[in-house]
Amino acid sequence: MTVKELYDNVVNGIIISDIELQRAIVYDADKQALVIDSIYKGIPLPAFYLWKREDGILEVLDGKQRIEAIKKFKQGNLLYEGKTWKAYAYDSDLQQKVDEAELTTIICSGTEEKKREIFKRINTLGVPLSKFEVLNGLYHGDYIEGLNDYFAQDTNVRKVLPNASVDRGDNRYHLLEYIYYVRNGGVFPKRSELDDYVQQHKDESFNEEVKKLKPYISFIRDVFGDKSKIGVNLKFMLSVKYLKDRAIWLMNKDAIVKECNAFMQSEGYKLSQSKDEDIEAMILGIVGNLRVDPKRRFTEDDKAELISKLTPNADGMYECDECHQHFTIDELTIDHIKAWSIGGRTVLSNAQLLCRACNSRKGNK
Repeated sequence: MTVKELYDNVVNGIIISDIELQRAIVYDADKQALVIDSIYKGIPLPAFYLWKREDGILEVLDGKQRIEAIKKFKQGNLLYEGKTWKAYAYDSDLQQKVDEAELTTIICSGTEEKKREIFKRINTLGVPLSKFEVLNGLYHGDYIEGLNDYFAQDTNVRKVLPNASVDRGDNRYHLLEYIYYVRNGGVFPKRSELDDYVQQHKDESFNEEVKKLKPYISFIRDVFGDKSKIGVNLKFMLSVKYLKDRAIWLMNKDAIVKECNAFMQSEGYKLSQSKDEDIEAMILGIVGNLRVDPKRRFTEDDKAELISKLTPNADGMYECDECHQHFTIDELTIDHIKAWSIGGRTVLSNAQLLCRACNSRKGNK
């Protein structure tokens, strides 16, 4: 049926999209506008699955999000390229093209059990494209071909990236992110930025990118091996930041892997709000022959024990060791006197009470 026929049927109650099987509206305005853009430009939409009841009413099994986009646009509640449906009546052929566009509809009927089984299969058999599969489809050329060859032929690069039971290009997408990171001053790309980068280079050789990546891949392989539990993104960032210190990191590689793995199993690591920074600080301590305490953070019990040794003022409040103002227990934090990242022990003899403002200003000092 045409878009106009579909819309009229929805408005007149012949097609019902709000049935108990359907989820709420999840398309945002941008995605809804993309539905209109596809219709206007003649790009086919996926089929609409409809269920025919005994009374002739058609229930939507699949297509509710697209129908909502069409309905909102035609009723003036959605903008397409900055204009409402009515605005296109005077200076464009859009209304005619949209109304006359043909949609594929599949009408099913039968038992209630069959209806639910069709809905289940529609929503479980489909597999969305991965981010790399989308890039590969949009911008396939010499650049993507070179990336595929590099990944297939270089055992080192496959060793440092996570194993995947089904290869849908996730690791190759990671490599593209790493290339962008190196080329753009240590900033990981947003998805649209990586799309633009690949599109820009799609007909170029990948050889220069290989040369750029290899030193970092070698650093990760040689320093972290295959036993480190550190995430691959953090490994890559560390390799870029400390490539010049490769020799001393290699001398301490066993300690780096052992101590970081142990730290990542600790309760302090699990509770940390700065996991990557903590791991980096631990490694810098190791390569600088300065061991950091495996216990990263003070606990609430540590705080209670420290407070039990102090005397409150007349209002039952305790003094901040930095600004010397008084606060309630909940307003105070327990922190290191000598920072953990430069070798300070996580013991009460190296603990102080700070208000949140002073703790924030202190940093790693």
